[in-house]
Amino acid sequence: MKKEVFLAISIGVVFGLLITFGLYTARKSIKEAGQIVSFLVENKNGSTSPPAITSSLSLLSPIDQSISKEGKTSIVGSTAPLAWIIILTETGEKIIQADEKGSFSTEVFLVSGENEIEVKSMSDKGEIISKTITVVYSTAEI
Repeated sequence: MKKEVFLAISIGVVFGLLITFGLYTARKSIKEAGQIVSFLVENKNGSTSPPAITSSLSLLSPIDQSISKEGKTSIVGSTAPLAWIIILTETGEKIIQADEKGSFSTEVFLVSGENEIEVKSMSDKGEIISKTITVVYSTAEI
């Protein structure tokens, strides 16, 4: 009988500690959520400035999970100015460079069925951003 009582008390203590830790963590998270966080970076001279914005990659066309009735499609998007764009498709790869504003456009050929198109942007700072979209090429009437 003594073993069962000791086991019950031990399990109760463990559960109590777990519940207390959970309440402590939740309360701490709620308290921190009310604080204002500054994203300014302090320089060596003591002045503050916003952090550097990293490159981005935005694909305007084609839309992910779209269906095409044509055997080729235009890849249109924007990224960092003068960044190199690498486009990998089922039929091969293309390397182009974005213009001074960061815009780029090219055409790629599609194979029948599902085409996974991976677009990678590499900025002059060496930052690489990748996005993958899927385009289905079908001549069937829907």
